[in-house]
Amino acid sequence: MKNASHYRALASLYRQQAAYNPGQSWHLLGQAERWEHLAEQELASHFEDCNESNSNVQAVRRDAA
Repeated sequence: MKNASHYRALASLYRQQAAYNPGQSWHLLGQAERWEHLAEQELASHFEDCNESNSNVQAVRRDAA
């Protein structure tokens, strides 16, 4: 989760730079999009891991019952 926050902060910085550098805005906004995508991947991975762990715990409880 810490990585996702870091990636989102980088994306924000790129968007801010794009606002101040219109000549490079297309490149900077592309970089912002890249960092946002990485943040989304990080979050998705985290939740998949959490859901997998939760499923394993529930399976163990069912087997024990």
